[in-house]
Amino acid sequence: MKLDKPFESLPDIPLVQKEKHTKCNYYWDNSLRKAGEGAVIQLTLKGSAFYEDPSGRKQVGPGEAMIFQFEEESVYGLDESCELPYEFCWISLTGGEGLVSLVEEIRQLFGSVVQMKEIGEAGQLLLRLHQDFLSGNVRDRFYMADCAYRLLISLYREQIADIQGNDPISYGRHLLETQFRSPRNLKEWTEEIGISREHFTREFRARYGETPASFLRRLRLEHAQVLLRNHSLNLPDVATASGFASPQTFYRAYKTYYGVAAGQQR
Repeated sequence: MKLDKPFESLPDIPLVQKEKHTKCNYYWDNSLRKAGEGAVIQLTLKGSAFYEDPSGRKQVGPGEAMIFQFEEESVYGLDESCELPYEFCWISLTGGEGLVSLVEEIRQLFGSVVQMKEIGEAGQLLLRLHQDFLSGNVRDRFYMADCAYRLLISLYREQIADIQGNDPISYGRHLLETQFRSPRNLKEWTEEIGISREHFTREFRARYGETPASFLRRLRLEHAQVLLRNHSLNLPDVATASGFASPQTFYRAYKTYYGVAAGQQR
């Protein structure tokens, strides 16, 4: 086996730095910067800066971060509306299609200015990585790849936690989409969300065009179909791995949805 280029598909963290600016001469136009495969996350520690893209201009204060990529239509920096001094910590993330996709999903769902508290999981990891770079204790690419994904996943979770109280329907959809392999039922999920099953069903259908029950069943059946086509698990194990309460429930749902018995799918 050749190991000529063993790290090409791995994400990397080339640099983590802190900066402090006291004058309004700090400005970057990302459309003029050479593209790289990845993104920059810039956490405000003190003061504020602005971030602007085609959707508008936003202030980025303490506990918030801007996410951007080079050669995109966005600018950021300091002007008279910003609070000085502006102190921040930024991290460069590169490589790996999965990493780029996760960055894009976070931005599509939550925007390019996101919550990122210093005391949160993502903020603490970022500051710890900065200390690693200062001390020269920068570990191997596998460690950096793990940190890059953990940073983005914890940042995603922080946004979800922020919307739990403000938008329980969106939060509920997130729970179903990420936990559908659990055999929990809707009543258990709505108790966690904090609203009645009837209200959740009504508002979910109005917003997404289907009931949460049909959404959940579809996710489970699509997952089961992937397992049937690509693995040699027996049918009861496929049912369990896809979140169905029993094999019989799975058999009936599969036949109704796909028009063939699960055992014939192979």
